[in-house]
Order: sequence, then structure tokens, then C-alpha cells
Amino acid sequence: MTWKRLLVLSVLAGVIPGVLLCIPFLENTSLTDCGASYEWWIFLAIVIITNCKKPLEAACKTFVFFLISQPLIYLVQVPFCWLHWGIFSYYPPWFLQTLLTFPGAFLGWFVTKKKWYSLLILSPMLTLLASTCMSYLHGTVYNPPWHILTELFCVAVMFVLVLGIFEDKKLITIGCILNIALLTAFFFTTVYGKPHASSNINFRGSYTQLDPDITYTAVSSDEDIVKVIYDKDSEPHGWQAEFYKKGTAEITMTGDDGSILVFEATFDDNYQIDFKLKEQYAAPDNKEAP
Repeated sequence: MTWKRLLVLSVLAGVIPGVLLCIPFLENTSLTDCGASYEWWIFLAIVIITNCKKPLEAACKTFVFFLISQPLIYLVQVPFCWLHWGIFSYYPPWFLQTLLTFPGAFLGWFVTKKKWYSLLILSPMLTLLASTCMSYLHGTVYNPPWHILTELFCVAVMFVLVLGIFEDKKLITIGCILNIALLTAFFFTTVYGKPHASSNINFRGSYTQLDPDITYTAVSSDEDIVKVIYDKDSEPHGWQAEFYKKGTAEITMTGDDGSILVFEATFDDNYQIDFKLKEQYAAPDNKEAP
């Protein structure tokens, strides 16, 4: 990896994502994920590192790559983004990570030794790729084929790195098993049985309908769409709605005074949650007639 090629790669890696992020209909697609997550940057960093002859060279070139490419992404968007120069307010966290690429790439160069410790050094990157893949898969399950290209890319990079770096069959086998284990672990901790969104039931103006001095019980008419759970730390009444798929269901809340509130809870394609008060019944008058 010559310095000339590195500089060209740095400019292209900054300009191309910046342009894609300016195209409205590509928003929240796999083509703009590079502006929010790490899969492409991990891949490009490994490409640079593995094409360097010394650890210091890898550290310097990786650092310069990020130092050029990251600001360029924001600079390209300045004329087209409503924030204009304010878009650089998102850059400080990336700048901090750019600084960390120097020691990270220095250590990362030792994956080229293709030893057991090389796989150990590579494992945090594999973990991050598995986590990214499953975090996007959570959304794809809800609204397919949302970000499926990013998920496939993450999985492909995980196995390409193992198969492309190592020559020892034992290390390749261990690396592939590690990839499968990571993907499985993140699937069950991030995707399987997890809600896509949750909200306090008093969301969006319903607060006036709920009396914080009354203890409620809550029931959902369709738990495939929304489940109601009690969280003692949630104010004012402790009941939360967890949404598992898009649709509309009724949530019936019964107060300990006998009052009843029926909400229509909706979760749409854009992850928007809406509660509408559908029916309301006052507490019954328990006083005996004279």
C-alpha cells in the first residue's frame, strides 16, 4: 500500500459515502449505513494494515486514512444538509476513534503473523461485525428487506478475514467456529424475542388521561403486536408497551378505582408509536342510595 494509493483511497472513501448520504431516497438503506456503523471501515482498515510491511507503517497509514476520509464525509454534505456546517457536530466521536486507530493499527498489524495471537487480535473486530450484523437484522425481521445488504456484507467480511489471513487449517477452523458462535450469541441477545421499540403508555399527549395516584392493570388485545409490562422505575404509572411487530392493538387499562381506559396503540413502518384514547369509563359510584 503506497502513500499515493492510500491518499486516493482516503479521498474516495470520504467522497463516495458523503455523496450517497446526500441522496434522500437512499436514507436508512444499506448504501448509507457506512455513515452510522463500522463494517466498511473495519474492512478498509484491515486491507490497509495487511498491506503494510511494518507495524509503525500500518499505524501511520491507517491514521492518515481516517484523518482524511472522515472529515470529507461531512464536508461533502455541508451544501446539501439542512445543518450545513453544523453537521460537523457529529464528527468529534469519529475524531476520537481516528486517534485510536494509531495504536489499534499498530497492534492490528500482527494479524499478518498468522499465529494464534493473530486470531486473538482479530477477534474484537469480528465481535463488532457480528454485533453490527445482528443489530441491523433486528430491523430486517420487522421490516424486510431493510439493511439486508449490510448484514450479508458483515457476515462475508467476518469469514473473508479468517479465510484470507490464516493458512493454518486449525486456526481457520477455530476462526470459523468463533464467527458462528458470535453470530449465534448476538442473535439470541439482540434479535430473538426482543421488542423493536418500547414506550411509556402515556406517550404523546395521553398523560392527561392517566392519574398517577391510581394503580392500573393493563392488558393487550394482541400480544403478537404489543405486550404491556410493569416497570416500577417508569413514571408516572409504571406500565410500558413493548412492540414486536407493526400493527395496531388495543391496550385496556383498569384502575383500582374501577375506571377503565382503552388505548389504540399503533406501531408503523417508520418505527413511529402512537397512542389514541379510544374509550373511557369513569369509576362506578359505589355509594348506596338513601
